[in-house]
Amino acid sequence: MINPARRPRIARRTLNASLPVVVAIGLGLLVWTVVSITSGGWVPSVAEIGQEMGQQLRTPETYEQIWITGRRILIVFGVVLVAGVLVGTVMGLNVYVRSFLRPLVVTGLAIPDVVYFILAALILGTDESDALVAMGIAVIPYVINIIAAGAQARDPGLDEMSKAYRLQRHRYLWDVVGLQMTPSLLAASRTGFAFTWKLVVLMEAITQPDGIGSQIYLSFRLLRPDEMISLAVVFAVLVVLVDVVAFVPLERRLLAWMRQPSSSKTTMAVA
Repeated sequence: MINPARRPRIARRTLNASLPVVVAIGLGLLVWTVVSITSGGWVPSVAEIGQEMGQQLRTPETYEQIWITGRRILIVFGVVLVAGVLVGTVMGLNVYVRSFLRPLVVTGLAIPDVVYFILAALILGTDESDALVAMGIAVIPYVINIIAAGAQARDPGLDEMSKAYRLQRHRYLWDVVGLQMTPSLLAASRTGFAFTWKLVVLMEAITQPDGIGSQIYLSFRLLRPDEMISLAVVFAVLVVLVDVVAFVPLERRLLAWMRQPSSSKTTMAVA
């Protein structure tokens, strides 16, 4: 139960955290309204987009398309995160592996994402599994790069302390390396998820007959900008909710140790 004396403080903290969000949304709606008025009818108004969003949310097919896209996102994101964390950790801890993989990772980061889809379509075909493979190859360099950088940036003093206290290998990897790489893991998760859902929508627009991306492209071909924008907004709001519900609590929980005193961190690392 919340202490009554703390309620005003919590209320002020909540207001301070939500006020910038409200202001940003308000400014965004204002700018969109101005653009809609000055475009001479080419850009749909906020009211038209809201009306179309309500229509989309009342249509069962919209939820079917969201599920199709969401399933593809989960598949690619899960595989990319696991593989990227494993490869990135080894790459950050081992200088020989890092020297071997660094040119490949840099090349993967430099290649435009749409090239992967085009090559996959030309070489493998346009099946869903082939497109998912192309997306995994496109996203995994970002995850590997962040994880490897986090492993390289670990405190060498803690490594020396681990040797002095003769920590077991699994304790060293979990309590010393793992805790230091937690921020990088969270950053890689968010980055991987963001790139995955964007590329899934792009892939659906290019190669697939179903999914949110395919519906957005269909609305574009039929010159229905209000429908196209409303679908994009609905899915973007859903992705933001996933971040708020999943990533924010996970970040708060995993990074709780960083808010502890320095003495507590050292004790936890060598205990």
